[in-house]
Amino acid sequence: MTKKRSNENKPGHRLPVAKLLPHDVVLKSSDVTVEVRKLNEIAELLWLPESLENDERNARIIRALEMYESLKPVGGAEGMLAAQMVGTHSAALECLRRAAIPEQTYAGRDMALKHAQKLMALYTQQLAALDKHRGKGQQKVTVEHVNVHAGGQAVVGNVEMEDGRH
Repeated sequence: MTKKRSNENKPGHRLPVAKLLPHDVVLKSSDVTVEVRKLNEIAELLWLPESLENDERNARIIRALEMYESLKPVGGAEGMLAAQMVGTHSAALECLRRAAIPEQTYAGRDMALKHAQKLMALYTQQLAALDKHRGKGQQKVTVEHVNVHAGGQAVVGNVEMEDGRH
């Protein structure tokens, strides 16, 4: 008689969600618990040296949360992207801060500025992705050929709708 092997201990095997997080735990989670987790996720993205005073640490975390909320994420994808954007922005500012240290070497300043540039470009890409997800991405239609028959009319140029759209 062969013994059936369990997949639970194999690398890469995923436990059923019910084993990881039983339904009674999920149902008992309060809105406060979820909000605290969100706050912790955002705070974990920040560089908060141990030497910071508690007031400054709290101010940085509150500011990061304000930035997150200002993006007004709706749904999971926007929430994840907004959190990434806060982290990217924070990292870019830290690189810029390090580049501005008066005693910084040329090589150190150069490296910090290059990292800041990459992070700021990433932030711009993230913002474009958020706009695209929300349907605000710039749309452009190019018409190459227009045939106007006798008695017809055509408009050439920038056409605006009543609500200000092009």
